[in-house]
Amino acid sequence: MRPLEQHLIRCDPIRLSVIAERWGVELPRGPRREQAAALAERMTVPEQIVAVWERLGEAERRALGDLLAEEGKLPWQTFIRSWGTVRTMGPARLERERPWEDPVSPAEALWYWGLVFQDLEEGPAGLVEVAVVPEELRPHLPAPPPPVVHPTPCPPPPLVHPADDSLLDDACTLLAYLQNHRLRPGPEGEWPARDEARLLRQFRDDRPDRFAFLRHLARRTGWLRTDERGYLRPNPETVIGWLRAPTWEQRSALARTWREDPTWNDLWHVPTLRPDDTGSWRNNPVLAREAVLRHLGACEPDAWYALDTFVAAVKEIDPDFQRPDGDYSTWYIRDAATGQYLSGFESWDAVEGALIRYLITGPLAWLGLVDLGAEREGDLPTSFRLSPDGVAFLGRADPPARTEPPPLVVRPDLTVLAPAGRRYERFQLSRVADWVQTGDPYLYRITPTSLERARRQRIPPERIVAFFEEATGGRVPRTLRPALARWARHGAEVRLTHGVLLRVRDEDLLRELTTAPATRRYIREVLGPTAALVAPGDWPRLARALVERGVLPDVEVGEAD
Repeated sequence: MRPLEQHLIRCDPIRLSVIAERWGVELPRGPRREQAAALAERMTVPEQIVAVWERLGEAERRALGDLLAEEGKLPWQTFIRSWGTVRTMGPARLERERPWEDPVSPAEALWYWGLVFQDLEEGPAGLVEVAVVPEELRPHLPAPPPPVVHPTPCPPPPLVHPADDSLLDDACTLLAYLQNHRLRPGPEGEWPARDEARLLRQFRDDRPDRFAFLRHLARRTGWLRTDERGYLRPNPETVIGWLRAPTWEQRSALARTWREDPTWNDLWHVPTLRPDDTGSWRNNPVLAREAVLRHLGACEPDAWYALDTFVAAVKEIDPDFQRPDGDYSTWYIRDAATGQYLSGFESWDAVEGALIRYLITGPLAWLGLVDLGAEREGDLPTSFRLSPDGVAFLGRADPPARTEPPPLVVRPDLTVLAPAGRRYERFQLSRVADWVQTGDPYLYRITPTSLERARRQRIPPERIVAFFEEATGGRVPRTLRPALARWARHGAEVRLTHGVLLRVRDEDLLRELTTAPATRRYIREVLGPTAALVAPGDWPRLARALVERGVLPDVEVGEAD
């Protein structure tokens, strides 16, 4: 940063004399360099700086405080947008209008006190004009705290969506799926649609944007590796530690990954925005994230805040939280609905405001750091409150205490109940049992298919029994050991399937139906000379095909079956 003396040398003679008069300095006759040196010497006396500060008005002090809060420097456009213009005048107009006697803004008043100067600085898009407080003055001026919002709390909402652990549960489900299925990503890292659909059926929340967020976090935490055949696999070194950790540590690990990750660009995921990657501009998602988290840290625990109020408070106190250069004309962002470019500070609510709303109702809610409030079921959130884990993550309190979840339960029919909080046990359970239903508890079933999968992973029956002994606290049903022993000897012997039974009067008709292209596609399996199995969803189409062949069927199946 340029020293005070150089700033003074660059002043026009009239402004230099005005600054000298205000600081009580009689400028020597001679070159401007000597005059600037004499004035700079006087202006760096600590007592003089304090005396000038005390003569400033409240608005001038707040304007100077804004600069000091940013280490004495702000983009010029940001500074004058907040604190008014500094009129450009030639010598004749300066002599005639004497703007220092009646400044039009706090910025102009500070200009003629010599407390603020204009300079150039290299920025991401080239040289940027900045307003600066010379470094020699700053140590002797009161340093304000970083700006934070202080929004007014609102009444509790009619409908509350409390923070939960569903993202942690779905992370466990994702890791279990990759442990037990072969998934090979596409050339751009995309996952096959079939695998995505299967996974989302098991998730507690199947929104695609949340799934993309979790999938990205799984990569960034080092959970995933690609094996020699190109399949995506869990990395045992990192996955097992996370699965065994307490719930608070699991959550904070994911939240810290997101907080520090420059590769997840939140702005690109705001549903109402369509940024254009032209290569000529780049935002800093970590900078924006940290600013919003800092402002959230000023919110009172257990208090509800309207999203509109919080967004308006950030706009007033810290509008440039994601654009430190204060330039609102160089980013290429379209409105997703209209396709129109959102440029200029007048688009702040559509861009910055939308980003703040996304951060609170998206990542922060998914991570379980905020509760959300709405007017009625199905409405978009209108308010939020920091959850106990959110308060702890922001350093305002210790993590909340949690009770230990109950152990797994193996029922006599060899279905297994796995409490959601038992993530390590559920991951291991998924290797030897098939998922049936998501909830708290999750439901799994031990089947020949799941035991064969366990065998491929080199998990013998005796080890399966030992796992259940430990995970259930020793409460294993008497049916478990004999069933595993018989499977080890004979393999799969019985299969239960859900379907519709097709019966015909004679063998010739069934032979005809299983060979005709119009009907054979709907017959899953021939069970005997006059019986076959039809998939539940296919029987209406088979019934139509039969009628078209002139065969009128009796239907003993309900439309919903």
